[in-house]
Amino acid sequence: MLRFVLAFLLLITPAAAQSGAWVTTGHAESRLIAEKTAAVPGETLWLALDQQLEEGWHVYWKNPGDSGLPLELSWTLPEGFEAGEIGYPLPHRLPLGPLMNFGHEGHPLFVVPITVPVDAVTGRTVRIDVFAEWLICLDVCIPESADLSLAIAVAEEADDALRTAAMIREARSALPRDLGLHARFADQDGEVVLAIEGAPAGDPYIFPDESGLIEPAAAQPSMRTGEDLVFTLTPALKYRAAPPEALSGVVVVSMQGQEVGVLFNAQRSDEALALAAMPAAAVAEGGGNVVLIFAFALLGGLVLNAMPCVFPIVFLKAAGITQLAGADRSEVRKDAYAYTAGVLATFAAMATLLLVLRGLGAELGWGFHLQSPIAVGLFAVIVFLIGLNLAGLFEVGTSVQGAGQRLTQKKGAAGSFFTGLLAVLVAAPCIGPFLGLPIGYALTAPPAAAIAVFLALGLGLALPYLALAAAPQAASLLPKPGAWMVRVKQLFSFAMFGTVVWLTWVVSLQAGPQGVLILGIALVASSLAAWLYGLAQEKGGSTLLRAAAALAIAIALAPLFTLTAAPVAAASTATEKIPYDEAMLAQYRAEGTPVFIDFTAAWCVTCQYNKRVVLDTEPIKSLFAETGTVFMVADLTNPDPIITAAIERQGRSGVPLYLYYNGEAEPEILPQILTAERVAQTLEQAG
Repeated sequence: MLRFVLAFLLLITPAAAQSGAWVTTGHAESRLIAEKTAAVPGETLWLALDQQLEEGWHVYWKNPGDSGLPLELSWTLPEGFEAGEIGYPLPHRLPLGPLMNFGHEGHPLFVVPITVPVDAVTGRTVRIDVFAEWLICLDVCIPESADLSLAIAVAEEADDALRTAAMIREARSALPRDLGLHARFADQDGEVVLAIEGAPAGDPYIFPDESGLIEPAAAQPSMRTGEDLVFTLTPALKYRAAPPEALSGVVVVSMQGQEVGVLFNAQRSDEALALAAMPAAAVAEGGGNVVLIFAFALLGGLVLNAMPCVFPIVFLKAAGITQLAGADRSEVRKDAYAYTAGVLATFAAMATLLLVLRGLGAELGWGFHLQSPIAVGLFAVIVFLIGLNLAGLFEVGTSVQGAGQRLTQKKGAAGSFFTGLLAVLVAAPCIGPFLGLPIGYALTAPPAAAIAVFLALGLGLALPYLALAAAPQAASLLPKPGAWMVRVKQLFSFAMFGTVVWLTWVVSLQAGPQGVLILGIALVASSLAAWLYGLAQEKGGSTLLRAAAALAIAIALAPLFTLTAAPVAAASTATEKIPYDEAMLAQYRAEGTPVFIDFTAAWCVTCQYNKRVVLDTEPIKSLFAETGTVFMVADLTNPDPIITAAIERQGRSGVPLYLYYNGEAEPEILPQILTAERVAQTLEQAG
């Protein structure tokens, strides 16, 4: 019994020791909590003021806006201990009639770093006290205060506190990030023009650090001009009385329901005026030549045909071309034009959707559709059905007994259009050579110019098949029709089934084992639908069998819409890889440590090709270790606004992207298709 009691006390003591007692005031409950089980000499101990506010009531940010008072903490610490600045949660706008306040509601957590002296004596328990004062408001405002305390041991080592470590780490990770953004501001016609280079897109709002400089309730119109986010702000009384030389604060961006804060520290500069005066389209060009951009888009689209991500469609298109053997020239032209129409229509539709979503605040890049497990699952079922069709389980648009020439021709054009659609859906996740500049331009250009760039890209993708339309006599070089065409068509079905395997793996990373089970059910049901449809064709179009096939397809597709994203599991390799973290990257750069960043995604075939052929090979993994190069992985399998913003700062819009940092200098951008020699040459710079 005694052992049980001792064990129970040991279990509960670490959790309790890192949480001070709750103190109830008029409309809030407050306590002091710690991240670690002990204070370690020479290290930082993170504490937090944990508050539970009464529903509807709010407290204030460090700049309270038009009214209010910020939190004040008065510390009583052991000798040698020092408290740092308060880390406030991201502020929210709190309108009150014509006024605008900045503050927090619900369950705010205010984190504070405590520096533990190197000579702190281990083996003893110290007491940390703080007197906290705040103003809490609803329709009235009431000053409240509390004496809070926490007893914590001093030890050589410390573990995470059982109940409070996750809370504090989540609060720290949500603090505004210092990305070292270049910012400048200037006065123009009674307004303040603020330009922040590299700020993430979305629905941005400026929260100045200092009150009285910018009118809190005034509108903050902004526009994207190339790499810069330019705001027009209304100066407040303090600003007009003595215009400052520096303006700092936080840009809070709402992206996909998630808020992200980025710090800025702007210096006065007339460059901001120049940016505000320039048309958005001209700045988006970055001084480049529009003709060159379109040429790169056309060439990049052409090169996409040789990218690993498009291989499945190359096989599918090859199967279609074999059917042109012996066809007349009009049939060859019709096939090429239908395929091109499918490519261009899909590029235009996807580009329009992307631009609309970005305009609504979503932080998305090219290939965004495969970040959704639902889209990947639907794509897998479609590709699986194509494979079954190529294998001969059923036909599309005609029966196995044959049909008239008119229906056969209709089937061919429709099939080519659909193949063009699939080509874009598969190619979109991969950013090939020459595409960084045009796609980066398109995402910042006016909508008409942006869609024109994507259409040029599509034209390049369809160019090899348009060549058949220009020279249809080339089809006569194909072998004569025969039984071999059926066998080749069946052979190409295995490329489709291989693509289904890859897409299933992507779903496993996006939605976990449950997602694979749901997709497996969908594939079985869709294969049943294909079989029933094939039987219906054999029976001359049986209505009952067609209805059964339609029911099976409904059963196949319905579960896919329940797929939800799960945390992406990191691949297990011998090379130590760490998740992308901008704060750690800044620290490594300051220390001169070389860093290689792999911007990747499970749905990017080119990324997986580079991983298997180059990055995960033993010689390259050994070279990472020998040169002391840190390997960071920025995984975009599921949407991540921070990673998307980091990609856009490099003038790119998708993966793969490979960056190599060697100190504070700008990164080296490696090619999209890696070779072992190229990576080795880059890593050896660190040696």
